[in-house]
Amino acid sequence: MIKLFILLVCLASTSWAACSREQTITNEGRRRCCYYDTKGIPTIGVGFNLQRSDAKSILSKFGLSLSDVLADCRLGTQKHCMTNSQMDSIFDAYEYPSATQCADSFAPGLSGQRRAAVADVAFAGCGTLNQFVNMKAALLKKDWATAAKELQNSKWCTQVKGRCTLDADCIRNG
Repeated sequence: MIKLFILLVCLASTSWAACSREQTITNEGRRRCCYYDTKGIPTIGVGFNLQRSDAKSILSKFGLSLSDVLADCRLGTQKHCMTNSQMDSIFDAYEYPSATQCADSFAPGLSGQRRAAVADVAFAGCGTLNQFVNMKAALLKKDWATAAKELQNSKWCTQVKGRCTLDADCIRNG
């Protein structure tokens, strides 16, 4: 009986503990070289959109040329790829702060797990997150069950599947 209790506690804590910066990295994946994401957008690293207006200046800070990286995408080559350190630095300095800032403006004052879950959704862009009007209303009322349900009933959720389930669990259980 004690072993079963410990197992249930571990399973429950695994669900809510997974919403974090690290989980967003896992959800996005790490790709050293340029690729086209599911929407056909040239991307590199941890979901770094190469069509961003500041992509050229950010890449240049890390010794990479946007035109060279994009050429790799077009030609299917891997001549101008990132190191793990470059991926982490770009994610930490530009990508994740933008997602958390979006999450904070969307639903101010969320706890760590809930904030991380909303930031994970925001990683798709503030425009995407802002479409969750009913989820936002529920978050602001601290109605966690309704907020999680609203997330799960979205088109985004059907596109990202397991990622959404985890985010909904983190919102629900905080």
